[in-house]
Amino acid sequence: MLYSLQIKIYFKVIEMWNDGYYTDDTYMYGYFCELSPFFQRFCLLANGIDVPAPASREGGTHCELGFGQGVSINVHAAAVPGRYMGTDFNPAHTAHALSLQRASGADAKLFDLSFAELLERDDLPLFDSISLHGVWTWISRENQAAVLEFLRRQLAPGGVCYISYNSFPGWGPRYTLRELLALKDTYARSGHGTAERARDAIEFAQTALAAHPECAARFKELLGALERLKEDDPHYVAHEFLNHDWNVMHFTEVAELMAETKLSYACSANLKDALDTLENINMPESARNFLKSLPDPLMREELRDYYIMRQFRTGLYVKGPRHLSPDEAARRLLAQKYLLLQRDKPAKCIIVGYNQQVTVKSDLFDPIWDYLASDSFAPKDFLNYSAAHPELDRTILATLLVALVSEKYITPCQSSSVVERAKPLCRALNAKICTDSLEGSRINWLACPISGTAVQADRITQMMLHYYWHGANVEDLPRSVWNAMKERRQSLFVKGVVLSDEQTVLEELTLREELFRTKELPLMQMLQIVD
Repeated sequence: MLYSLQIKIYFKVIEMWNDGYYTDDTYMYGYFCELSPFFQRFCLLANGIDVPAPASREGGTHCELGFGQGVSINVHAAAVPGRYMGTDFNPAHTAHALSLQRASGADAKLFDLSFAELLERDDLPLFDSISLHGVWTWISRENQAAVLEFLRRQLAPGGVCYISYNSFPGWGPRYTLRELLALKDTYARSGHGTAERARDAIEFAQTALAAHPECAARFKELLGALERLKEDDPHYVAHEFLNHDWNVMHFTEVAELMAETKLSYACSANLKDALDTLENINMPESARNFLKSLPDPLMREELRDYYIMRQFRTGLYVKGPRHLSPDEAARRLLAQKYLLLQRDKPAKCIIVGYNQQVTVKSDLFDPIWDYLASDSFAPKDFLNYSAAHPELDRTILATLLVALVSEKYITPCQSSSVVERAKPLCRALNAKICTDSLEGSRINWLACPISGTAVQADRITQMMLHYYWHGANVEDLPRSVWNAMKERRQSLFVKGVVLSDEQTVLEELTLREELFRTKELPLMQMLQIVD
């Protein structure tokens, strides 16, 4: 007991403010649509849970715990107007997040407080949603307790909690991999920077296994995984595997902890999980029938993770959920407006599940596509469509719409009044992102007022959009982009190859300009990212 206490005190001393979390370098600039309050409400509706939009005209109150570089929280504060608050205890993260917030002018208060320090504030509102992505697994048990207390105190009745974490049984085979990687970094660290620490951990693990041939044969799959990790971003390797705390959990463990804060499990934030009625897309019929026979929903969810070998859970919990009848849920899904996410009809509509993929019959998919493409691609609901096609069961149509959203053929749309409020905030945020792209590509996303989420846009697209917004003729965009890169002594990479000849570079950028003019710009106009 005394030895354990000494070790605990030792770690508290060396970790100081970071509380064991990896802070040697800043985190990546990722974006996650599951953190969008609008997308969360759609996921709940797709699973038959009634969570109406916040009643206040201001759009409700939302909080993100551990926002990283602040990309998601700033996109959502702009695209889903409301009052936002968030914290990330890495001050470099918060500084970057604040620079985005100042650019958009969205109502977001961002701090570099620990979860315990946030709990001490006496100026917090009750939140309509509290979200944390990529946090739960990598924080200490004490910090997990602080998160649970925050949920208990600060989530309003009817409020939504989104939480994601590494889960069993999917992480079972890789659990040993993490322990092996962390061994040297914990007890014999020699590297300092992100890349060096990640490389040292991988090389140590490979060397250690290779030193014992029988052991190497026994852990052949681990050796393959280690080799693949060499190709990954070292920031990912460090944040995923080298934290002091790493708590992988079964679904039921998390659900029981949430229940202590009056939160009930509602559904997955992965829309694929709402598609069980689409043939046998997620699991064989025998497995679906067995799940239906189980008396407890938590039992069903836990076993579901075994069936699909889930290793990462994205869960939505509600403080006092209200369940809709299947007919009412279908009616509301049909009343929701949708918009196409591409202008050209694909040759096939493929829906990918956990168990298999299915191709939607053209006589079912083509009329839906043509309907959404009509009237210059304006957003449309499916109430009139359903009335005009009585042969098509409403529940089947509603499930198909959810599947099309899951595969990103279409997106649900916010109300026109919300879109109008979001447009200037999104435009200001996107202008900063595009201006920053001149120096280098870090955020490959643009805020979308229609969807309440973000759409992908790489650096070249952002640079072209920057000059387009500043009045450049479309045909001049290749030269404008190349001049900006030359001034900064930057090179153009295409499929990993550096293009050094100016003529070759301009030819490549001319191809990108054609793509921008014919595909990307019209789509961004549909999504009201561009006027």
